Amino acid sequence: MSENTQNKKQTYNEPFLSVEDLSKALYESNNKLSGLITEQNEFFSNISHDLRSPIAAIRSAIEYLQSSDDIDNKKRSELYTLINSKALSLEYMINEIFVLTKLSTSDNLLKPSVVPCGNYLEDFFFMTELNPRYENMQLILDVPLEFAWNIEIDTNYMNRALDNLFENAWRHTFGNGRITLGAKLSVDEKHVIISVSDNGEGIEKEDLPRIFERTFMSDTSRNPGSMQGAGLGLSICKMIIELSGGYIECTSKTGSDHGTVFTITLPIC
Repeated sequence: MSENTQNKKQTYNEPFLSVEDLSKALYESNNKLSGLITEQNEFFSNISHDLRSPIAAIRSAIEYLQSSDDIDNKKRSELYTLINSKALSLEYMINEIFVLTKLSTSDNLLKPSVVPCGNYLEDFFFMTELNPRYENMQLILDVPLEFAWNIEIDTNYMNRALDNLFENAWRHTFGNGRITLGAKLSVDEKHVIISVSDNGEGIEKEDLPRIFERTFMSDTSRNPGSMQGAGLGLSICKMIIELSGGYIECTSKTGSDHGTVFTITLPIC
């Protein structure tokens, strides 16, 4: 073996980092892994708890029906309604978990196509207006008539994200409820900014930094799943939007001047 070859081999085997740097990197990696494990355990603990709750209600209702032949029709109807409601709650949670798992494990799940942002938002809005859920609410479309900027999205999944934001607003907006779907061009004219705003109860300031975390559970978290238990809706929104090349933010106020605004920023193509 030549001297040049030996020198090259020796240079190749030399570490790029010092022992101290390697130890620091390993320490930081272990801390990150520990944090992920803690988050995962918290997530599954929350999910397990929330799945048990409707199951327990269903079992109690069935046991009550089985234990007595002397139940009037009104009570029997109420119990069947309860069972159906809790079954739908379970179905909703399982579906949310399934969607979140798919989004987390597949890089090619979304099938994006180029669409005019204004036309897409108008179609979504008019379909949402037909939903009986919003019949007692004021829905407002605030999109310029010729908002023709193109965005590249998977419309099915973006519909899912916007549906979650609208449902989120509906759950936390009461008398004289108002939900507005808006759009505008960013200052740099390179992005569109889509907003879903409401005049609901608002989110507490200390909750805002965590509302998109899948493990965050709070009555004021504004998660669409909060009434059913799982609370994964905003996590799913965030993942869909980030996989679309954008990002989502939230501002909110409580008190007399209450309301919440979710803004989605997407690149123009």
